[in-house]
Amino acid sequence: MGRLNKDAYPEVTLTLDFGGSGTKGIVQIKGGKPTVFWMEPAVIEAPHASLTDKTRNLGNAYPENTAWVGVGEDYRAVGYLARSTYSAIPRLKPRKYELAVYKTLAAVWVIKQKFKLPDSFYLSLALLLPPGEFEDSALLKPMLKDALAEFDTPTGIAIANLVGYECLPEGGGIYAMYCKNTGEAIKRKVLALVMVGYRNASVLISRRGILDRGKTANLGMARMVDLVIERTSGLESEQLIRAMIAAGDDPKPQHFHNLSSGSDIRSGEIEKIISAVCDSRTEYVIALTNWLKESLPPKNELDEAIICGGTADYLRQELDTVFPATPIIWHGGVEIPPTLNEQFLGNRLADVWALSVYHGAKVRMSARLQGTEAIASHG
Repeated sequence: MGRLNKDAYPEVTLTLDFGGSGTKGIVQIKGGKPTVFWMEPAVIEAPHASLTDKTRNLGNAYPENTAWVGVGEDYRAVGYLARSTYSAIPRLKPRKYELAVYKTLAAVWVIKQKFKLPDSFYLSLALLLPPGEFEDSALLKPMLKDALAEFDTPTGIAIANLVGYECLPEGGGIYAMYCKNTGEAIKRKVLALVMVGYRNASVLISRRGILDRGKTANLGMARMVDLVIERTSGLESEQLIRAMIAAGDDPKPQHFHNLSSGSDIRSGEIEKIISAVCDSRTEYVIALTNWLKESLPPKNELDEAIICGGTADYLRQELDTVFPATPIIWHGGVEIPPTLNEQFLGNRLADVWALSVYHGAKVRMSARLQGTEAIASHG
């Protein structure tokens, strides 16, 4: 095997999943161990003068809370700064790739600050996009390469030289790891890969190792949250999501105390919220399971199903019923190293962690090949 060419190895290997509830990432600095990265999902345009003024005292905050980026004359606040200072809301309607450039630039700047990297360095990047937007990945690469080559940040101009890039459909990281672990058997199976996240639900079908283009629908957890908000008044989605997840299959008043405002009608208000959550869950599950049944092959054709995504565990009971006789592999059997779960993201990291393992192996292989070529040319 070729010797690892240290000069060919990028300073940063970064894997990103642009989830509707937050940007999740795994970052590995040359010579270091993988670490988890998370940023809030909001992105909003803002004037350059205002951004520089708001982030003057950088030493008092974590970089992920003060991130903004500029490409040419286009300036955006990203993450917590966008939400807290500029009242941005998570935008679920634009396709993920449309905001991916700003989120990637912000992530790269945050990593530069956290790991005290120089203003210019080499980067290898792996991304996840919904299957329905995967065709956009070809548009995204040149946009990212150009933007990363020179962009403005709270600490001045940054330059990230993109030396490695790949983009897989959501679920692709889990599928890649599952294929590696399964070996030849994947070539004999029909497998359904079902991803249920905050914004989207997606289905990919692997027939004897050949993966289809997949289908995506706006049937993530956000659909249920919208239904609850329609049935109630004055609720904020972020608090509501936390309460719903804590309540799980058995919502009780204690799960929703923090959502209620008036003390005199508190119990009645909470009962109304619980009723809205139960009714909305039923309505959401009917829409999701009907779409899944339409998108999946006939039951007698399916050998296995992988179910994954942040919302999958919340709906485990209901998703089980979609596959009454088909073996289910939850989260593709991917195990998150305990050291990476400090943000308590758990199974929500499965896809991005699996992709980072796959991408990291390709980066090392590329460095070895370049090392072998260098030895041969001097031989």
